[in-house]
Amino acid sequence: MNQNSIFPGLLRLAVLLVMIPCGGFAQQILTKPVDISVRGQPVSAVLKSMSEQGKFYFSYNSNLIAGDSLVTLNVTRQPLRQVLDELFQNRFQYKEKGDYLIILPAVREKSFHISGLILDDETGKPVDYASVYSRQLLVSTLSEDDGGFRLRVRERTFPIYLTVSKVGYGDTTMVITSTEESARTMRIQPRAVDLDPLIVRYSEGESTWLGRLFLSQRLRAQSRNIGRFFVALPYQASLTPGLGTHGRMSGQVVNKFSLNVAGGYTAGVNGVEIAGGFNISKENVRYVQLAGAFNVVSGDVDGVQVAGFSNNVLDSLHGVQVSGFSGMVRKHVDGAQISGFLSRAGGGMAGAQVTGAISLIRNGGHGAQISGGYNQVRGIFEGVQIAGAANNARDSIRATQISGGLNIARNIRGVQLAPFNYAKVLRGVQIGIVNIADSSSGASIGLFNIIRKSTSNISVYATDIAPFNVAWKMGTHRFYSLLVAGTGIDNSKKVRTFGAGFGREFFPFKRTGFFIEILSQNIYLGDWNAMPSLYRLQIAGTYKVGKRFLLFGGPSYSIYDNDGIETQRGYKPFPPSGYPKIGFGSQKVSSWIGWQAGLSWRYGRL
Repeated sequence: MNQNSIFPGLLRLAVLLVMIPCGGFAQQILTKPVDISVRGQPVSAVLKSMSEQGKFYFSYNSNLIAGDSLVTLNVTRQPLRQVLDELFQNRFQYKEKGDYLIILPAVREKSFHISGLILDDETGKPVDYASVYSRQLLVSTLSEDDGGFRLRVRERTFPIYLTVSKVGYGDTTMVITSTEESARTMRIQPRAVDLDPLIVRYSEGESTWLGRLFLSQRLRAQSRNIGRFFVALPYQASLTPGLGTHGRMSGQVVNKFSLNVAGGYTAGVNGVEIAGGFNISKENVRYVQLAGAFNVVSGDVDGVQVAGFSNNVLDSLHGVQVSGFSGMVRKHVDGAQISGFLSRAGGGMAGAQVTGAISLIRNGGHGAQISGGYNQVRGIFEGVQIAGAANNARDSIRATQISGGLNIARNIRGVQLAPFNYAKVLRGVQIGIVNIADSSSGASIGLFNIIRKSTSNISVYATDIAPFNVAWKMGTHRFYSLLVAGTGIDNSKKVRTFGAGFGREFFPFKRTGFFIEILSQNIYLGDWNAMPSLYRLQIAGTYKVGKRFLLFGGPSYSIYDNDGIETQRGYKPFPPSGYPKIGFGSQKVSSWIGWQAGLSWRYGRL
């Protein structure tokens, strides 16, 4: 035996023997099952019985547990933790250390709630939407319509200073020194305000991952506390959010001009905003917003928004959005999105998306999607989808889908143009190599056309060209494509033919009917590099001889273009002799009237 093969096996065995005891130790004490059935027994005796069963030791302070107190308990094969919780009514916590299980006091809940009522000092009426916050703990809430509020405080660190603020009222501070004082009624006095307040409807921007990353916790907490109002001022200049002309109040101010060196945080823009890094706006942006990295706007954008990396609009866009990487609009887009990688319109679009990789529209609309990789639209959409790889219309679409790979549509009235096309319901035209539809009232043009909820035919027949032919007809009776191949039987007059075409069947489910087909075929005469072309019009009557079988036969008209190619010896000459000829005045092109007859097997849904 090879020595090199012995050592690895011994090594694996040694590792296994070492791991088995380790696995045994890995079992936690609190998960071990115990059996206890006692009535009126001391706690100490019950704990001793548990420790003997689990082969471990209890450790606890005798002042914490009275060992002589009597208990009654009856459990069978229950985990130790569950038994202890039942025994002590969830009053303790447990910690494992080696063979010891230490019983400790349960963690005391530190948080509690402060509730109260905010009243107007002059009228005595409740004040709604007043901010109640703690500067030291950075927690806040708003009063309800009835003036009531309820604030959760995490730490029981007294005294707690709470401030009540509302535009139009003076700030009022109250001091909470104990939990017994956690219910208060506060009266605040009106105060004249020179600046007209405006209501802020949005603040989600600061909650995005970019907002959480670039806005400090203290700045975001202040914005939430007093974020219901803002004022309009001429300008802002800042180094970073909170470090500028408006300080930490920058999130409450709408500026006509804002210049932010690294980044800025404003209530909104009604003019121009420029940042070397980023801009974050709590409300609407009008006219122009430029950033080297990203823009985040909680409201609407009316105008032009440009960012080197990403633009994120949490409401609607009316204008143009240009992004180096991604452009995101949560609601409606009325304009254009241009992005290097990803564009997304969450509430529909009336305009265009131009993207390097992926374009997404969630709630339909009308316009265009153009991407280098993938387009997707949900909802009713009218327009055009152009993608390098794939287009996907999840609902109804009245549009043209053009892609280099795959088109998918649930219900399409339009055109699908790609190597591979799929439609659940087709009311238009598919053009590709492979076309698939569940049902169709349109046309599929390609090499392979599969309509799942339809009938198709496989035909075996003879013609004036070749005595033995096979045709696969794919599509619907309104429009189908054909793949055909034929061969001769007499070796002295060899012929090989293959080609494709399309046709239409009339009265397909009656006893008698007819079809019309147009074919383009090549004829092999001994040289694959030099093959004449044959164009053929076939008309044939049909007669049903069973549920799935049809006899057919009728005349044909063939146009033969030999392109100067001579028929080699042993192959059938064209035009064939004995058929009515129609001259074209050219030695290369000839035509004649011929025939076809055969049998078709109809498969699929009848």
